[in-house]
Amino acid sequence: MHTPISEPTTRNAKATFNHILDAAIELFYKDGYHRTTVNNITKHAGVAAGTFYLYFPSKLALYKHVLITFSHNIRREIAAKVAVKETRYEKEREGIKAFILLAKKHPQMYNIIYESLYIDRALFKDYYESFALRYIRGLNESVKNKEIRDIDTEIVSYVLMGISNFIGLKVVLDLGNNNDDIDYIVDQVMELIKAGLFR
Repeated sequence: MHTPISEPTTRNAKATFNHILDAAIELFYKDGYHRTTVNNITKHAGVAAGTFYLYFPSKLALYKHVLITFSHNIRREIAAKVAVKETRYEKEREGIKAFILLAKKHPQMYNIIYESLYIDRALFKDYYESFALRYIRGLNESVKNKEIRDIDTEIVSYVLMGISNFIGLKVVLDLGNNNDDIDYIVDQVMELIKAGLFR
């Protein structure tokens, strides 16, 4: 997911860059990618229209940068939480919890990430495949360490990502009950992962 942008180097340029990013995220979330124009973004950011093009060659390049930023933030947040845990079980629990809390704090991530499917299918595919590849590496280590069964780790990675995604949606959209009790939700998920569904 290459994004040909010009990264700012001075403090003022970084502030302007971040104003543009924040405005874009807000407008993509509120109005969607296709209804948001570069002019909307610069007006909302309080910068001159030409300033946009100092950093981004197009709206699509900006959108790709937003996706990459979300991806890095999610990975960084989860990595920080799981790094202090020893077992695969603890790592999964902390990773799922970290994702849910991040999604709750930044609900716009869902809209913007899912919209990529309709903007450029390759973006959507790359976003999730890159997550899966990193997940698979950790799962393979756990198979080697006999923490989990020897099972197709690619399939497992998508199953676990799917669980996190939809449990996150349950909390963010306030679907059903108990959405304020994140530990209860995560414990129920982990019980399912640990014990399976069928008797």
